[in-house]
Amino acid sequence: MQSNLYNSNDLNMKLRLIEKHNITSDVVSFVFEPEEPVSWQAGQYFHYLLPHDKEDERGHERWFTNSAAPSEKHIMITTRITSEKGSSFKQALLNLEPGSEVEADGPKGSFVVDDPVRNYIFVAGGIGVTPFRSILVEASDQNQQLKVDLLYGNRAGEIPFKEELENLASKNPSLKIEYITDPQRIDAELIKERVDTTENPLVYISGPKPMVIDLAEKLKSLGVSEDIIKTDNFPGYENY
Repeated sequence: MQSNLYNSNDLNMKLRLIEKHNITSDVVSFVFEPEEPVSWQAGQYFHYLLPHDKEDERGHERWFTNSAAPSEKHIMITTRITSEKGSSFKQALLNLEPGSEVEADGPKGSFVVDDPVRNYIFVAGGIGVTPFRSILVEASDQNQQLKVDLLYGNRAGEIPFKEELENLASKNPSLKIEYITDPQRIDAELIKERVDTTENPLVYISGPKPMVIDLAEKLKSLGVSEDIIKTDNFPGYENY
């Protein structure tokens, strides 16, 4: 790693907000420019500090996947923000104006694609799509046609990154997307069907913590080897 790149031991990375925009009516992306170049692998996350007035019990720090791909050179937080049960951190994030700075450290995490020739089953619950967005954009930008079966569970109606994902799929015939929306839910039996019909699969599950834990445990009870399951859970979300 070059000397001008941050690494996971740095605790004082400065990020400047350059843009914020709605992905759906309640999902917002915040695009940050690092003060110095930073490297990461698609699918990793960063730790953020945002001190603010009237902090609630959850405080002023969070961990968010970088939904941007390394090829995009910036760091992007994409999160659902609702008026009900919203945290003071997310409200402070929403109130940031372009030019504002936050502190961060990272990257961290192993929810990455190490072997681009394997067959992947990606399972996303709601905002859990963010690491997959990063992984798929990076693969496209590197001219890699990952073999991916994406099962994307969401609320009925608006689906974050839907148009972008379908554009990626139009350029990669090995990327297949299935949307599962209310009242349907992704269940372990559906994933097991994909495992049984996929040669040499790896299963990546990302989404609200209860969903991720439940699906991983049920898959193991159905005979799916723990060795082929990788998980990334999002605390604070009860459902998708």
